[in-house]
Amino acid sequence: MKKVMTRAWEIAKEGAAKFGGKVKEYFAAALKMAWAETRKATIVTSSGSRKHKSWVAKIVGKHPKFKLERQFLVEQDDEWADKTFVVTDGFYDVCDAGTRYFVRVTGGQVERVEEYEVMEAVA
Repeated sequence: MKKVMTRAWEIAKEGAAKFGGKVKEYFAAALKMAWAETRKATIVTSSGSRKHKSWVAKIVGKHPKFKLERQFLVEQDDEWADKTFVVTDGFYDVCDAGTRYFVRVTGGQVERVEEYEVMEAVA
C-alpha cells in the first residue's frame, strides 16, 4: 500500500510539473494510475530454438474451430535468452520453448491452471 501511495505522489508531481497546477489536483487520477501499475504482472519465457518458439496469448473467448480465441502479445523485452511479456488480469496460453501451459493472472499474481479451468471460465 505504501508503494502505491508513493508512486501516486510521484505521478501527481510529474503531472503538475508538466501541465501546471497543484500536485493535489492530480492526486486522484495519479492514484488510479498507480493502482493500475501494481496490477500488471510479467511472464518470462525462454527464447526457444529454431524448432520451438516462445509466445504468450491472452484467452479472449471461445473459438468454433480451435476451442479458445487467443490474442497474441508482443514481448516487451527480448533478451538473448528470455522474452518478457507484460500481462493484466485474465487467462493466458503460454508456450515456453515448446512447453505449453495455461496461467491465470489475478491482482499481479501468476498461477498455473489446467485447461478445464480455462474452459469453465470462458464458457
